[in-house]
Amino acid sequence: MGRAKQEMIEADSRGWNEPDGYVCPDCVEDEFLKSIILDNACHQKCDYCDTESDDDVASPVETLMEAIRDTVFYYYNDPTCAGVPYDGGSFIFDPIDTHEVLESLGLECDGQLFDDVASAFINTGWVASAHGHWASSHQNEILNASWNNFVNVVKHEVRYFFSRIPNSKKTDSQEYSPPQLLPIISHLANELKLISILPLGTNYYRVREREDGADWELDLDQMGAPPAVRAAAGRMNPAGISYLYLAFEQQTALAEVLERPPCGAAIAQFDAQRDLTILDLTSLPPLPSIFDDSCRDQREGLLFLNRFVEEISKPVRKDGREHVEYVPSQVVSEYFALGFQANGQPLDGIAYPSAVRPDGKNLVLFPSKRGYERNFDQVVFRSAQEQKFSTWSELFASINV
Repeated sequence: MGRAKQEMIEADSRGWNEPDGYVCPDCVEDEFLKSIILDNACHQKCDYCDTESDDDVASPVETLMEAIRDTVFYYYNDPTCAGVPYDGGSFIFDPIDTHEVLESLGLECDGQLFDDVASAFINTGWVASAHGHWASSHQNEILNASWNNFVNVVKHEVRYFFSRIPNSKKTDSQEYSPPQLLPIISHLANELKLISILPLGTNYYRVREREDGADWELDLDQMGAPPAVRAAAGRMNPAGISYLYLAFEQQTALAEVLERPPCGAAIAQFDAQRDLTILDLTSLPPLPSIFDDSCRDQREGLLFLNRFVEEISKPVRKDGREHVEYVPSQVVSEYFALGFQANGQPLDGIAYPSAVRPDGKNLVLFPSKRGYERNFDQVVFRSAQEQKFSTWSELFASINV
Protein backbone atom coordinates (compact mmCIF):
# COMPACT_ATOMS: atom_id res chain seq x y z
CA MET A 1 0.00 0.00 0.00
CA GLY A 2 1.37 3.39 -1.02
CA ARG A 3 1.98 6.15 1.51
CA ALA A 4 -0.64 8.43 -0.05
CA LYS A 5 -3.30 5.74 0.20
CA GLN A 6 -2.32 4.99 3.79
CA GLU A 7 -2.64 8.68 4.68
CA MET A 8 -6.06 8.78 3.01
CA ILE A 9 -7.24 5.79 5.04
CA GLU A 10 -5.97 7.40 8.25
CA ALA A 11 -7.71 10.68 7.37
CA ASP A 12 -10.98 8.87 6.68
CA SER A 13 -10.68 7.04 9.99
CA ARG A 14 -10.18 10.18 12.07
CA GLY A 15 -12.50 12.37 9.98
CA TRP A 16 -10.07 15.11 8.93
CA ASN A 17 -7.05 15.81 6.76
CA GLU A 18 -3.94 17.33 8.29
CA PRO A 19 -3.97 21.09 7.67
CA ASP A 20 -0.70 22.84 6.91
CA GLY A 21 0.78 25.71 8.87
CA TYR A 22 1.58 26.82 12.39
CA VAL A 23 -0.60 28.82 14.76
CA CYS A 24 0.14 30.82 17.93
CA PRO A 25 -2.12 31.19 21.00
CA ASP A 26 -3.08 34.76 20.05
CA CYS A 27 -4.97 33.44 17.03
CA VAL A 28 -7.57 31.56 19.09
CA GLU A 29 -9.89 32.83 21.84
CA ASP A 30 -10.61 29.62 23.74
CA GLU A 31 -8.29 29.14 26.72
CA PHE A 32 -8.21 25.36 26.37
CA LEU A 33 -7.15 25.59 22.71
CA LYS A 34 -4.53 28.16 23.69
CA SER A 35 -3.12 25.66 26.19
CA ILE A 36 -2.88 22.98 23.49
CA ILE A 37 -0.89 25.35 21.29
CA LEU A 38 1.45 26.29 24.14
CA ASP A 39 2.00 22.66 25.08
CA ASN A 40 2.91 21.77 21.49
CA ALA A 41 4.79 24.91 20.42
CA CYS A 42 7.69 23.93 18.18
CA HIS A 43 7.97 26.76 15.66
CA GLN A 44 9.16 30.35 15.94
CA LYS A 45 6.63 31.94 13.58
CA CYS A 46 2.83 31.95 13.33
CA ASP A 47 1.56 31.59 9.77
CA TYR A 48 -1.66 33.46 10.56
CA CYS A 49 -0.64 36.65 12.38
CA ASP A 50 3.08 36.56 11.42
CA THR A 51 4.17 36.72 15.07
CA GLU A 52 7.85 35.80 15.32
CA SER A 53 10.08 35.06 18.30
CA ASP A 54 13.43 33.56 19.19
CA ASP A 55 11.43 31.04 21.22
CA ASP A 56 8.94 28.49 19.95
CA VAL A 57 5.56 30.28 19.89
CA ALA A 58 3.47 28.30 17.41
CA SER A 59 2.32 24.71 17.05
CA PRO A 60 1.07 22.80 14.00
CA VAL A 61 -2.61 23.46 13.29
CA GLU A 62 -3.14 19.71 13.34
CA THR A 63 -2.55 19.70 17.12
CA LEU A 64 -5.88 21.53 17.51
CA MET A 65 -7.81 19.23 15.23
CA GLU A 66 -8.33 16.32 17.60
CA ALA A 67 -10.00 18.51 20.27
CA ILE A 68 -12.09 20.33 17.66
CA ARG A 69 -12.98 17.08 15.91
CA ASP A 70 -14.09 15.41 19.18
CA THR A 71 -16.34 18.37 19.93
CA VAL A 72 -17.84 18.45 16.44
CA PHE A 73 -18.72 14.76 16.64
CA TYR A 74 -20.05 15.15 20.19
CA TYR A 75 -22.70 17.57 18.93
CA TYR A 76 -23.05 16.63 15.23
CA ASN A 77 -22.79 13.73 12.83
CA ASP A 78 -23.17 12.86 9.20
CA PRO A 79 -26.94 12.58 8.59
CA THR A 80 -26.68 9.01 7.27
CA CYS A 81 -24.57 7.83 10.20
CA ALA A 82 -26.93 9.68 12.57
CA GLY A 83 -29.90 7.73 11.22
CA VAL A 84 -31.83 10.72 9.89
CA PRO A 85 -34.92 9.40 8.05
CA TYR A 86 -35.61 10.07 4.40
CA ASP A 87 -38.77 11.61 2.99
CA GLY A 88 -39.25 11.63 -0.74
CA GLY A 89 -35.61 10.82 -1.42
CA SER A 90 -34.11 13.48 0.84
CA PHE A 91 -33.44 13.86 4.55
CA ILE A 92 -36.37 15.12 6.62
CA PHE A 93 -34.32 18.23 7.42
CA ASP A 94 -31.42 19.85 5.66
CA PRO A 95 -27.88 19.30 6.91
CA ILE A 96 -25.67 22.31 7.66
CA ASP A 97 -22.10 22.83 6.48
CA THR A 98 -18.92 22.68 8.56
CA HIS A 99 -18.59 26.46 8.81
CA GLU A 100 -22.06 26.62 10.42
CA VAL A 101 -21.14 23.80 12.78
CA LEU A 102 -17.97 25.56 13.99
CA GLU A 103 -19.87 28.83 14.39
CA SER A 104 -22.54 27.10 16.49
CA LEU A 105 -19.82 25.63 18.72
CA GLY A 106 -18.38 29.09 19.32
CA LEU A 107 -15.00 28.59 17.66
CA GLU A 108 -13.49 32.06 17.65
CA CYS A 109 -10.16 32.39 15.88
CA ASP A 110 -8.30 33.98 13.02
CA GLY A 111 -10.48 33.96 9.90
CA GLN A 112 -8.04 32.03 7.76
CA LEU A 113 -7.49 29.51 10.55
CA PHE A 114 -11.26 29.07 10.81
CA ASP A 115 -11.44 28.30 7.07
CA ASP A 116 -8.49 25.91 7.26
CA VAL A 117 -10.06 23.98 10.15
CA ALA A 118 -13.41 23.78 8.38
CA SER A 119 -11.78 22.63 5.14
CA ALA A 120 -9.83 19.93 6.97
CA PHE A 121 -13.01 17.99 7.78
CA ILE A 122 -13.84 15.29 5.26
CA ASN A 123 -17.57 15.35 5.96
CA THR A 124 -19.32 18.47 4.66
CA GLY A 125 -22.94 17.97 5.78
CA TRP A 126 -23.96 17.73 9.44
CA VAL A 127 -27.00 17.27 11.65
CA ALA A 128 -27.26 17.81 15.39
CA SER A 129 -26.87 14.56 17.29
CA ALA A 130 -26.10 13.09 20.69
CA HIS A 131 -24.26 9.81 21.10
CA GLY A 132 -24.15 9.76 17.32
CA HIS A 133 -27.93 9.71 16.79
CA TRP A 134 -30.13 12.57 15.62
CA ALA A 135 -33.03 11.73 17.98
CA SER A 136 -30.93 11.39 21.15
CA SER A 137 -30.25 14.16 23.67
CA HIS A 138 -27.27 15.31 25.66
CA GLN A 139 -27.35 15.07 29.44
CA ASN A 140 -28.04 18.76 30.04
CA GLU A 141 -30.94 18.61 27.57
CA ILE A 142 -32.36 15.57 29.35
CA LEU A 143 -32.01 17.30 32.72
CA ASN A 144 -33.65 20.48 31.43
CA ALA A 145 -36.57 18.51 30.01
CA SER A 146 -36.80 16.57 33.28
CA TRP A 147 -36.90 19.84 35.25
CA ASN A 148 -39.66 21.19 32.99
CA ASN A 149 -41.63 18.04 33.71
CA PHE A 150 -40.85 18.27 37.43
CA VAL A 151 -42.16 21.85 37.54
CA ASN A 152 -45.38 20.89 35.78
CA VAL A 153 -45.94 17.82 37.96
CA VAL A 154 -45.44 19.50 41.35
CA LYS A 155 -47.41 22.60 40.37
CA HIS A 156 -50.38 20.98 38.67
CA GLU A 157 -50.47 17.20 39.12
CA VAL A 158 -48.91 15.55 42.16
CA ARG A 159 -47.26 17.44 45.01
CA TYR A 160 -46.35 14.84 47.59
CA PHE A 161 -46.75 11.26 46.38
CA PHE A 162 -44.64 11.03 43.25
CA SER A 163 -45.32 7.29 43.03
CA ARG A 164 -48.92 8.18 42.23
CA ILE A 165 -48.11 10.12 39.04
CA PRO A 166 -50.71 8.94 36.50
CA ASN A 167 -49.40 6.56 33.85
CA SER A 168 -50.75 8.87 31.17
CA LYS A 169 -48.31 11.52 32.38
CA LYS A 170 -45.13 9.46 32.09
CA THR A 171 -42.07 11.34 30.90
CA ASP A 172 -40.13 10.75 27.72
CA SER A 173 -37.98 7.61 27.98
CA GLN A 174 -34.80 9.72 28.10
CA GLU A 175 -36.07 11.94 30.93
CA TYR A 176 -35.83 11.46 34.67
CA SER A 177 -39.00 11.26 36.72
CA PRO A 178 -39.51 13.76 39.60
CA PRO A 179 -38.35 11.32 42.31
CA GLN A 180 -35.27 10.49 40.22
CA LEU A 181 -34.38 14.13 39.52
CA LEU A 182 -33.89 15.32 43.10
CA PRO A 183 -31.08 12.84 43.93
CA ILE A 184 -29.43 13.74 40.61
CA ILE A 185 -29.41 17.41 41.59
CA SER A 186 -27.90 16.54 44.96
CA HIS A 187 -25.29 14.36 43.22
CA LEU A 188 -24.33 17.31 41.00
CA ALA A 189 -24.06 19.51 44.09
CA ASN A 190 -21.56 17.08 45.58
CA GLU A 191 -19.66 16.49 42.35
CA LEU A 192 -19.27 20.21 41.68
CA LYS A 193 -18.39 20.98 45.31
CA LEU A 194 -21.35 23.28 45.93
CA ILE A 195 -21.50 22.41 49.62
CA SER A 196 -19.78 25.28 51.44
CA ILE A 197 -18.97 26.26 55.00
CA LEU A 198 -19.88 29.77 56.18
CA PRO A 199 -17.67 30.62 59.16
CA LEU A 200 -18.70 31.38 62.70
CA GLY A 201 -19.31 35.09 63.25
CA THR A 202 -20.34 35.98 59.69
CA ASN A 203 -22.89 38.82 59.58
CA TYR A 204 -26.26 38.50 57.86
CA TYR A 205 -29.12 40.94 57.47
CA ARG A 206 -32.89 40.80 57.52
CA VAL A 207 -35.32 43.60 56.65
CA ARG A 208 -39.00 44.13 57.38
CA GLU A 209 -40.97 47.00 55.94
CA ARG A 210 -41.94 49.39 58.77
CA GLU A 211 -44.76 51.84 58.19
CA ASP A 212 -45.04 55.23 59.86
CA GLY A 213 -46.52 54.90 63.32
CA ALA A 214 -45.62 51.23 63.71
CA ASP A 215 -45.00 50.47 67.38
CA TRP A 216 -43.74 46.89 67.31
CA GLU A 217 -40.39 46.28 68.96
CA LEU A 218 -37.16 45.90 67.01
CA ASP A 219 -36.37 42.58 68.68
CA LEU A 220 -35.92 38.92 67.79
CA ASP A 221 -39.64 38.17 68.04
CA GLN A 222 -40.39 40.74 65.35
CA MET A 223 -37.21 40.48 63.24
CA GLY A 224 -36.71 36.73 63.29
CA ALA A 225 -38.53 34.08 61.27
CA PRO A 226 -42.32 34.20 61.58
CA PRO A 227 -44.09 31.66 63.80
CA ALA A 228 -45.15 28.53 61.96
CA VAL A 229 -48.84 29.46 62.18
CA ARG A 230 -48.09 32.73 60.37
CA ALA A 231 -45.54 31.42 57.88
CA ALA A 232 -46.84 32.20 54.41
CA ALA A 233 -45.51 30.36 51.37
CA GLY A 234 -42.19 31.84 50.29
CA ARG A 235 -39.67 31.28 47.56
CA MET A 236 -38.12 28.38 49.46
CA ASN A 237 -40.50 27.48 52.31
CA PRO A 238 -43.94 25.85 52.07
CA ALA A 239 -46.79 27.61 53.85
CA GLY A 240 -46.88 26.73 57.54
CA ILE A 241 -43.16 25.83 57.69
CA SER A 242 -41.03 28.73 58.85
CA TYR A 243 -37.64 29.39 57.21
CA LEU A 244 -35.36 32.30 58.13
CA TYR A 245 -34.61 34.50 55.12
CA LEU A 246 -31.42 36.55 55.36
CA ALA A 247 -29.06 38.38 53.01
CA PHE A 248 -25.28 38.53 52.95
CA GLU A 249 -25.43 42.30 52.38
CA GLN A 250 -27.64 44.92 54.01
CA GLN A 251 -28.23 46.47 50.57
CA THR A 252 -29.56 43.16 49.25
CA ALA A 253 -31.89 42.76 52.24
CA LEU A 254 -33.32 46.24 51.56
CA ALA A 255 -33.69 45.59 47.83
CA GLU A 256 -35.56 42.33 48.45
CA VAL A 257 -38.22 43.98 50.63
CA LEU A 258 -38.67 47.66 49.70
CA GLU A 259 -40.54 48.50 46.51
CA ARG A 260 -40.89 52.28 46.31
CA PRO A 261 -40.54 55.43 48.42
CA PRO A 262 -41.73 56.75 50.71
CA CYS A 263 -41.06 53.73 52.85
CA GLY A 264 -39.45 52.66 56.07
CA ALA A 265 -37.44 49.63 57.02
CA ALA A 266 -36.40 47.80 60.14
CA ILE A 267 -32.92 46.40 59.52
CA ALA A 268 -31.65 43.58 61.73
CA GLN A 269 -28.21 42.04 61.96
CA PHE A 270 -27.71 38.37 62.76
CA ASP A 271 -24.38 36.66 63.44
CA ALA A 272 -23.58 33.01 62.81
CA GLN A 273 -23.19 31.15 66.11
CA ARG A 274 -21.26 28.34 64.46
CA ASP A 275 -19.96 27.29 61.08
CA LEU A 276 -22.89 26.81 58.72
CA THR A 277 -23.01 24.05 56.11
CA ILE A 278 -24.95 25.24 53.08
CA LEU A 279 -25.75 24.48 49.48
CA ASP A 280 -24.13 27.45 47.72
CA LEU A 281 -25.87 28.31 44.46
CA THR A 282 -24.35 31.80 44.25
CA SER A 283 -21.00 30.95 42.68
CA LEU A 284 -21.15 27.98 40.34
CA PRO A 285 -17.81 26.95 38.81
CA PRO A 286 -17.09 28.44 35.37
CA LEU A 287 -18.12 26.38 32.37
CA PRO A 288 -15.21 24.29 31.07
CA SER A 289 -14.24 24.80 27.46
CA ILE A 290 -16.59 23.18 24.99
CA PHE A 291 -13.46 21.72 23.35
CA ASP A 292 -12.19 19.98 26.51
CA ASP A 293 -13.30 16.36 26.16
CA SER A 294 -12.11 15.50 29.69
CA CYS A 295 -14.68 17.89 31.21
CA ARG A 296 -17.77 16.91 29.21
CA ASP A 297 -19.70 15.58 32.22
CA GLN A 298 -18.86 18.64 34.32
CA ARG A 299 -19.93 20.96 31.51
CA GLU A 300 -23.22 19.10 31.02
CA GLY A 301 -23.99 19.32 34.73
CA LEU A 302 -23.15 23.01 34.90
CA LEU A 303 -25.23 23.85 31.84
CA PHE A 304 -28.21 22.40 33.65
CA LEU A 305 -27.39 23.91 37.06
CA ASN A 306 -26.98 27.41 35.62
CA ARG A 307 -30.48 27.17 34.20
CA PHE A 308 -31.78 25.53 37.40
CA VAL A 309 -30.41 28.35 39.62
CA GLU A 310 -31.87 30.95 37.27
CA GLU A 311 -35.25 29.25 37.48
CA ILE A 312 -35.46 28.97 41.26
CA SER A 313 -34.20 32.52 41.91
CA LYS A 314 -36.05 34.42 39.16
CA PRO A 315 -38.50 37.19 40.10
CA VAL A 316 -42.06 36.02 40.68
CA ARG A 317 -44.97 38.37 40.10
CA LYS A 318 -47.02 38.90 43.26
CA ASP A 319 -50.39 38.40 41.61
CA GLY A 320 -51.94 35.83 43.95
CA ARG A 321 -50.40 32.88 42.12
CA GLU A 322 -46.95 33.12 43.70
CA HIS A 323 -47.85 30.31 46.09
CA VAL A 324 -48.03 28.05 43.02
CA GLU A 325 -44.99 29.49 41.25
CA TYR A 326 -42.86 28.89 44.33
CA VAL A 327 -43.79 25.20 44.66
CA PRO A 328 -40.86 23.75 42.62
CA SER A 329 -38.21 25.61 44.65
CA GLN A 330 -40.08 24.71 47.87
CA VAL A 331 -39.95 21.00 47.02
CA VAL A 332 -36.25 21.25 46.19
CA SER A 333 -35.58 23.12 49.44
CA GLU A 334 -37.45 20.59 51.57
CA TYR A 335 -35.50 17.80 49.87
CA PHE A 336 -32.18 19.44 50.74
CA ALA A 337 -33.42 20.22 54.25
CA LEU A 338 -34.64 16.71 55.04
CA GLY A 339 -33.34 14.27 52.44
CA PHE A 340 -29.72 15.34 52.00
CA GLN A 341 -26.67 15.24 54.24
CA ALA A 342 -23.13 16.54 53.86
CA ASN A 343 -20.57 14.33 55.59
CA GLY A 344 -23.33 12.81 57.67
CA GLN A 345 -24.73 16.16 58.77
CA PRO A 346 -27.90 17.94 57.60
CA LEU A 347 -27.62 21.20 55.72
CA ASP A 348 -28.27 24.49 57.50
CA GLY A 349 -29.64 26.21 54.43
CA ILE A 350 -29.22 27.39 50.85
CA ALA A 351 -27.46 30.47 49.49
CA TYR A 352 -28.97 31.73 46.23
CA PRO A 353 -28.64 34.80 43.99
CA SER A 354 -30.86 37.81 44.59
CA ALA A 355 -33.60 38.20 42.01
CA VAL A 356 -33.65 41.99 42.38
CA ARG A 357 -30.09 43.11 43.08
CA PRO A 358 -27.24 42.10 40.73
CA ASP A 359 -24.48 40.24 42.57
CA GLY A 360 -26.57 40.23 45.76
CA LYS A 361 -26.70 36.99 47.71
CA ASN A 362 -29.46 35.61 49.90
CA LEU A 363 -29.35 32.91 52.53
CA VAL A 364 -32.33 30.88 53.68
CA LEU A 365 -31.89 28.85 56.85
CA PHE A 366 -33.86 25.69 57.53
CA PRO A 367 -35.34 25.28 61.01
CA SER A 368 -32.86 23.43 63.22
CA LYS A 369 -35.82 21.68 64.83
CA ARG A 370 -39.23 21.17 63.27
CA GLY A 371 -42.27 22.16 65.26
CA TYR A 372 -44.60 24.93 66.36
CA GLU A 373 -41.82 27.01 67.93
CA ARG A 374 -39.23 28.86 65.87
CA ASN A 375 -35.89 27.07 66.11
CA PHE A 376 -32.92 28.57 64.30
CA ASP A 377 -29.83 27.92 66.39
CA GLN A 378 -27.53 28.73 63.49
CA VAL A 379 -27.58 32.50 64.12
CA VAL A 380 -28.07 34.96 66.96
CA PHE A 381 -29.91 38.29 66.78
CA ARG A 382 -27.51 41.17 67.45
CA SER A 383 -29.27 44.46 66.80
CA ALA A 384 -31.85 46.29 64.71
CA GLN A 385 -32.34 49.84 63.53
CA GLU A 386 -35.01 51.82 61.74
CA GLN A 387 -34.41 53.73 58.52
CA LYS A 388 -36.73 55.81 56.33
CA PHE A 389 -36.50 56.61 52.61
CA SER A 390 -38.42 59.61 51.27
CA THR A 391 -37.13 59.71 47.70
CA TRP A 392 -35.95 57.34 45.01
CA SER A 393 -32.42 58.78 45.27
CA GLU A 394 -32.29 57.91 48.96
CA LEU A 395 -33.57 54.41 48.31
CA PHE A 396 -31.22 53.81 45.37
CA ALA A 397 -28.29 55.10 47.39
CA SER A 398 -29.01 52.63 50.17
CA ILE A 399 -29.32 49.69 47.79
CA ASN A 400 -26.41 50.45 45.46
CA VAL A 401 -23.66 51.17 47.96
